[in-house]
Amino acid sequence: MTTVLVIFFLAVQSSYIDNSEEDATDDAFDTVQFLANDAGTWRIKTYATDQDVHVWSIGATPEGIVTLARENTEKHYGDLLTEGYVIDTTEGVEGVRRELRERGLSDHLEISKSGMLFWVPKGTNYFSKSEPRQ
Repeated sequence: MTTVLVIFFLAVQSSYIDNSEEDATDDAFDTVQFLANDAGTWRIKTYATDQDVHVWSIGATPEGIVTLARENTEKHYGDLLTEGYVIDTTEGVEGVRRELRERGLSDHLEISKSGMLFWVPKGTNYFSKSEPRQ
């Protein structure tokens, strides 16, 4: 099965808990990510200030995840986008890590027991600390 991870870096670092936002730094920035693998498909939003993460299961297919990721992220965060990466591998987690290193990124991933994973900067510890408001 192919694993596709799409990562967008944002020009802000924010806190969902405190409802605050400031300019990103080289070491602290929010991300929007999309993942499709054999465990499912997800949209992931990271909040750098609190190292918080929100994850939504979505109904996209691996074949359509890149288009969905680009359209959705440009629509909601277009003015904040700084970088974007598409990782596409058939070699599982180790393939994702290798592809990240090849792009000059940390190969640090947070991985759930269910198989959902997302990228985070080296030396960080992201996990869900807040609940998205409806």
